[in-house]
Amino acid sequence: MFAGVDYYTVATERFRVEADVAVNRANMLTRLWKYAGPEVMNSEYLLHAGVISMVEFDDDIFAAGNCYDQHQYKDYQLFCPYAYRLPKGEGILAKDLAVEYKYLTNTSEWFFIARKTAESVIKRNSQYKHAINTYTWNQTSHTKSFPDDILAVSYEDGKWSKPYYDCGGGNIWMLTYTVPFFAFKDGKYFFKGTSGIDIDLRRVDIDQCSLPEGSTKLNIFASSNKCKNDTTQCVSLPGFGFRRGSYKCVCRKGYYFPNTTTTEKSFNGVVVEEEYEKLMLNKPNTYNVEINFQCKKCAEGCDDCVDFSPCIATYDIILRITILLLTLLVIGFLPMVAILTYKYSNLKIVKAASPVLLQIIVLGAFFMYTTIIVMYPTPNLITCTARFWLREIGFSLTYGALMLKTWRVSQVFKVNSAKTVRITDQQLIKLLLLMIAFVTVILFIRTMVSPPHTIVGRTADNLKTDICPTDWWDHSFSILEVVFLIWGIRLCVMVRKTPSAFNESRFISIAIYNEFIMSVFLNVSMIFLKYPANPDLQYVIFFCHAQLTATVLLCLLFGSKALIIYKGEHKVEETSSHKMPTQKLKFNSKQKQSDPSYESISDNKESSELQEMRTLRTNMENLMEEFLKCGPAYSDYVLKLQAMLEVMKNFRLVENEEYLQKLALSNGCTAKVDGDKDESCAKKN
Repeated sequence: MFAGVDYYTVATERFRVEADVAVNRANMLTRLWKYAGPEVMNSEYLLHAGVISMVEFDDDIFAAGNCYDQHQYKDYQLFCPYAYRLPKGEGILAKDLAVEYKYLTNTSEWFFIARKTAESVIKRNSQYKHAINTYTWNQTSHTKSFPDDILAVSYEDGKWSKPYYDCGGGNIWMLTYTVPFFAFKDGKYFFKGTSGIDIDLRRVDIDQCSLPEGSTKLNIFASSNKCKNDTTQCVSLPGFGFRRGSYKCVCRKGYYFPNTTTTEKSFNGVVVEEEYEKLMLNKPNTYNVEINFQCKKCAEGCDDCVDFSPCIATYDIILRITILLLTLLVIGFLPMVAILTYKYSNLKIVKAASPVLLQIIVLGAFFMYTTIIVMYPTPNLITCTARFWLREIGFSLTYGALMLKTWRVSQVFKVNSAKTVRITDQQLIKLLLLMIAFVTVILFIRTMVSPPHTIVGRTADNLKTDICPTDWWDHSFSILEVVFLIWGIRLCVMVRKTPSAFNESRFISIAIYNEFIMSVFLNVSMIFLKYPANPDLQYVIFFCHAQLTATVLLCLLFGSKALIIYKGEHKVEETSSHKMPTQKLKFNSKQKQSDPSYESISDNKESSELQEMRTLRTNMENLMEEFLKCGPAYSDYVLKLQAMLEVMKNFRLVENEEYLQKLALSNGCTAKVDGDKDESCAKKN
């Protein structure tokens, strides 16, 4: 069991200081035996005092001795001054160990190793210590200097013994460090004896735990612990001395102690060793019971725990499934909306709203709804990437189409001349494709430069949950969305007074205002919900955002049209718009208030031609109002009617001037070109 303990002790150098005491005493004895006279070295008390002082130097030194070779002290065959501690703190006893311990026998390997080491040091003849002595010899001045050089030994020249039971010395298990010292005669050094210390193994802790990975320490007791390594690990306990079980078995990371109420969360190594020994002796034991001396596994996702409490936030499955089903239900209506839009694309109510752009809006809404679907499972690289791709593409399609529709209205109806401004659906689609291409490039760059990933967030209850983190890229996209919506709000303000078929411009404005408010709210709420993270609350917020924006938008644009078609009001509009021009061209409609240019002419004096012109002008104005209701799709007709009315107005001004001149001549006065009467004409009138 104890083989190789010398290497273990030397490697750790735990008792290096104590060993250096023996080295220092060996060099002192070499100096004394070289330079001191017989009157000094014949004093056995001096040598006893030396070993007593060695023991007194350190509490870890149990005993110390200087054992001389055969016939190397006086005429004694063997002589070994030896001091050791008496039990119960009674003091230190010094004696001649050679009386009871014949250390030149075959059992004293330590002495023979010291002799061989001394021969090696003498042969090298390289380890010298230099000193100088001067004396006064009771004079008033110092004498000349005397050299005091010796061949010295070092710590490496000593040897740690294997553990042994010291019978007759200390009567305990001990560990000995021995180093040689020399005498000098006829100009030569020779082996004189040994200087050594004994360490009480009861004061030596053995480490039965495994060495750290990559450690180069020599420890023969390493990995001899009996901890069940699947769930526990060994922790060495100092101060227990040279005995088994000087450790405790603590739970490994990811496991917890079965008894959650106790304050000591470990298994006693002594108990573990005793039960294991019973197992080896085929005695009844508790070690071979699988659950004994084992820790329990923590809940899933816990790095550390004290019981089986969860460490990962669990999703509210009922809530999330409900949201998912509602989202799928809404998505299920989108194909129906697209089909009905295509089916009724020839109706004025749908045609005026540009069916192609309506289909694009439906497609964009589909992408935004799909964001809720990819957010349902636990976040990962794919879902985090798909989430912002679907959101940004869907937003660009839906609100890009809305913005372009509103922009076309603002461009068409801000023209005050007869010049035709024609912006077709194809032109708007090209602009929308450019917008989508720009967004796609930015999304691609973001995905390559800063790929989405997941991090572990913490809920308010300190539970872990995977989340898709937001960075400056996400904030940049949010800012771009808000800026884009601000531009849309500006367009809505510009066209607020523009006539629109079936109030579509007003519905678009409401949708844009709503998206702006919801987007600001979402971005602000995500800042406060990031830490702590709550996956269910985030899921609810994203769902509500989609419903309060995309769904509201679809209800406003398509619901209003579906309601009109369902009530049949579109048939009345179609009929009136077809019949009205014919009836009014036949001058059968009610006349409106006459133009101010006619107010100077008496009704009973109007010619039949002027009366017909007035009726035609009224009919054209009514027709233009009907076209205005149809929206931008009929802008060309509106502009043409405006041009015709402008021509008619100029024509009537000329006719009015001629009529006034004829009337003045008939009354015997002249009219000026600008229509003002002269004084003579005024008098007659």
